[in-house]
Amino acid sequence: MDAQERLAGLLHQAAMDGSVVHRSEGDCLKSVEAAYAVQRIASGMAGLPKVGWKVGATSVEPQRLLGANEPATAPMFRPNCMTSPATVTVFPNQSPCIEGEFAFRFSGSLPPRSETYTMEEVLEAVESVLPAIEVVGCRFEGGFDGLGALRLVADATAHTAFVSGSDSDEWRSMDLKSHGVAMFRNGEKISEGTGANVLDGPLSVLLWTANHLSRLGDSIEAGEVITTGTCTGITSVKPGDVAFADFGSLGKVELRISSRC
Repeated sequence: MDAQERLAGLLHQAAMDGSVVHRSEGDCLKSVEAAYAVQRIASGMAGLPKVGWKVGATSVEPQRLLGANEPATAPMFRPNCMTSPATVTVFPNQSPCIEGEFAFRFSGSLPPRSETYTMEEVLEAVESVLPAIEVVGCRFEGGFDGLGALRLVADATAHTAFVSGSDSDEWRSMDLKSHGVAMFRNGEKISEGTGANVLDGPLSVLLWTANHLSRLGDSIEAGEVITTGTCTGITSVKPGDVAFADFGSLGKVELRISSRC
């Protein structure tokens, strides 16, 4: 077993049992390509049906915290994707946090190709927008602070769970860059932001994602959901917390945090 396979096995085990991986195990990651290779191996170990892609580190705060300079992707699997209101179980020692973000459901497929996708092509494949909360957690010891881009990518971009509200097919008439999102924890407003907090807006994240996945040899398939990163920063949570994200005209997304250990 080489170092990448070992790291993938440790991350997969941590996702299942709540253990944490020593940061030195990530020293084998010498490139972004190696980090995505580890992510692929760990995803294969999970053996679960994919329902879409998580996109993270699309705004200034997560990039600063993680030491990343570009977004990152990871697959989302069916058992970890829920409809609001939902109960999400976490491992408290993995620094669980929540993020309010826009997600999009695709009606068309975007397979890998040599030619760059245009914004028009990407948006033509989008069916609807969904308000969402992503739950993230760090399977490396020490949490997110200074984790680094390569460990983040290898660790499935910290994806833990995804909770979505109702689809809206009126997204083309919305100004998502100025659309507000507020995050509440136990009845108190913790943070707020707009779609402009991610790259040049959520639609720009979709364009980046389509071309990023294409370069990796991956597809966006019809029916899949793509997240676009946090508009509300990173809010820590613990078992017993109740949270909701208010997306105004798009509705609210609610969840309760429980413990897996």
